[in-house]
This record gives sequence, structure tokens and C-alpha cells, in this order.
Amino acid sequence: MSKKTGFTLVELLVVIAIIGILISLLLPAVQAAREAARRMQCSNNVKQWSLALHNHHDAMKCLPSQYSQGTVKHERFSVHYRLLPYLEQAALKDAIDNDDTITAPWIPTVGVVADTPANRKGQEIRNTRVTALLCPSDGERYDLTMLGGAHNHACSRTNLVISFADGIAHVDQNASPFTHSFTGTGVNRVNTPVGQTPGTGNLTHRLLFYYYKRSDFGTATDGTSNTIVCSETVTGDWNKETIKGSIAGYQDFDDGGYNAYPSMCMALRDGNTYKWGDNGALPQPYVHPRGGNWLETYAAQTGFHTIIPPNGPSCNKETTEAIRVGILAPTSNHTGGVNAGLLDGSVQFVSDSVDTGGLPMTRTGTYLQGESRFGVWGAMGTPNGGESKSL
Repeated sequence: MSKKTGFTLVELLVVIAIIGILISLLLPAVQAAREAARRMQCSNNVKQWSLALHNHHDAMKCLPSQYSQGTVKHERFSVHYRLLPYLEQAALKDAIDNDDTITAPWIPTVGVVADTPANRKGQEIRNTRVTALLCPSDGERYDLTMLGGAHNHACSRTNLVISFADGIAHVDQNASPFTHSFTGTGVNRVNTPVGQTPGTGNLTHRLLFYYYKRSDFGTATDGTSNTIVCSETVTGDWNKETIKGSIAGYQDFDDGGYNAYPSMCMALRDGNTYKWGDNGALPQPYVHPRGGNWLETYAAQTGFHTIIPPNGPSCNKETTEAIRVGILAPTSNHTGGVNAGLLDGSVQFVSDSVDTGGLPMTRTGTYLQGESRFGVWGAMGTPNGGESKSL
């Protein structure tokens, strides 16, 4: 008699179980490998942006300013916009410059301004993605952002943000307590604080990127390898409630004199979200999300501070668009930290546990000078604080 061969049902189930176990063991490794590749791509983008600063410095003999320094466009165009020719995006910058409908980073927006062929063309240009500013670890990077408040319209995003060091106040405006003198026109326009001289520590001297400021490598007296110029943010929409991608608007954030304790912002964290107020009470989501518009110079969308450690909360005194008193933390979907670009063109991975100098015991304000109060993290943000600390 011939003997029949084959699997029994029990044997088949055992084989399926073994395959399932192997897949469950391999899947985390595959996911980790994919995230490692995404993190490397983000690191490469940060490095390319940092090198673009060098190319801009070589060509223009200065670093780009926070605002556009021009008269053709509205002053609120970002550092990213200035660096487009050095990110292999010269054609995009020319298209923006040559389109008379684009008068500001958020205009034109069809439905807000006249729905004309010219405005549609302008909106298409403004909504163009710049892949060098995007990180594949952010699953929403390709979405158009919805902004709240008076500018409720769609914008293209950025995962790359610039450093505003360790000063919290008036990083978005030049109003009181600052008094400024503007000289020159067009790209030669220069902003000088009246009655303030280099070394007094106000924000104009504390930051590399400021209103019409023409910093150069010599501004970073702490050393180019000891100065952070850019990092990352996870993007969001204006009503996004997670720590990564949004900002808590909280009127009691400062002490009434443009000073604030970072611990007040840290206290608003509730796991992955904020402790939002009920029935319209503060804190509430701030109307401009993180990374919301790569063309916009407002700090909420294209900036961060070296105060609260990476992947911490971000807070602002107002829920409206200006960051008059605010602290913005860099964020990413990488495990344990963020990529940061240094002025020397190198890239470092900054841990969530980076030294912040006893954060709960210190406060920050408008006028700062000397060494940062926020440990290694704060020192790496200041270009001229007199620190020799490094990551």
C-alpha cells in the first residue's frame, strides 16, 4: 500500500504560528531601519541648509536676515526664502519675485482675494513644496497647513526652523521696548537699535537672524562649531492639540514685564497634549502652528529657542499671531531628540535630556547678556554669549 504524505492541521498551525512570531520579531527591526533612513534624510536636509548659509555668506558677505531686506516684497519673507538659490531653488525664488500677486507670504489666497488667473498662479507658486525643508518622519509634511485667525488659508510646510537663541520677547516685532532706526533702502536697508550698542545683550545682538540684521561669521564670537543655526519641528494645523505641532496661547505666561519662567510652559504639558482651558479659557491653541508656512518669518512657523529641551512644549502669551513673549521648542518624530545644524556646517543630534541649566529655577526676558542661563542647550543657541560649551 502506498503511504500518503502531507501536513496535518496541527503541523500547519504550528508553522503559521512560527511565521507569525518571526514577523513580529522582524517588524520592529524593519521599522527601526526605516526610521533610521528617515532620520538620515532629515540630517542631510539640515546639513544642506547649513551649507546654504555658507554659500549665501560667500556670495553676499553676510548671513540672511530674519526679514527679506527688500522693497519688492512684504518684509515678512523668511530666511528660507532668501536661501532658495543656494538650495537649488533659484527658479522658485525668481517665480516669487516676478509674480506681482505675491505681496506677502500668505497672499494671494484664492477665496480671500479675487479669484483671478493671476492670483491662482500666485497661489500655486506659494504652495510649492520645498523638499529640502521637509523631513520624511513627519507624516503630514505634504499637507497644506490651515492657519487660524485673520489668515485662515492654506500654506506649504517646513520641518526646518531657525534658531532664536535664548531670548523670548519681541522676536516677531520691533515695537516697544525696542526703538529702532532704519537707514538705507531695498537690500541695503539696515536696522539699528537706538541707544543700544553691541555687547549690551538685547535681542538684536543676541541673535544671528533678526530684522534686517546683516550678521556674518564674525558675529559668532563663541565659535561656529559652538553655535546652532537650525533644527527641526513637527508640523501641525492651527487647531492641532498635540505638543508636537502646536503652541499653547496663555496670557499669564509672562510676569507683565516681558519675563517668563520656562517652568510655567513645562507645567502646561499633559502627556502628548496641553492642559487646554475649558469653555474658551486660556490656554488655547495658538493660531499659527509650528512649521505652518515655509515662506513666513514669524517665529511660530519658522523658528525655535534653545531654552526648553527638544520635544518639549511651546508657549506664547497671546493666541493671536505675534510671538511677543514666547518659548518655542524644536520637535521631531525621531526617537530621543532632534537634528541640529551648526554654523560650521556640521549636524549634531541633540538629546531630549540635553543640559538646560536647571530649567525650573531660571527665567528669561527681553534683554540678555553674557552666558546663557540654560546650560549647554542655551549656550549652543547664543552666538556671542561668551560660552565655550559644546554638545
